[in-house]
Amino acid sequence: MSHYAEVHAQLDPDGLTEFPNGIRLQEIELVLTDDPDRPSWRALEPAVCAIDAARARKLAFELLTVAEVAEQWEKAR
Repeated sequence: MSHYAEVHAQLDPDGLTEFPNGIRLQEIELVLTDDPDRPSWRALEPAVCAIDAARARKLAFELLTVAEVAEQWEKAR
């Protein structure tokens, strides 16, 4: 299992893509780093994961679900 020292997410206002059919996509950048001496926003490695809003929402839901289970397991100990 990986342990992350820093997590950083941001939106780039210039990252909005508009398509002729009216669909708009905003890219979300997610940086995870396990180096405690290098903040994630300064990570130079290709540790950036770019996802769209729908995938970010799904990731957030999955993380919340896992966090809920982890809390229940902690309480059960």
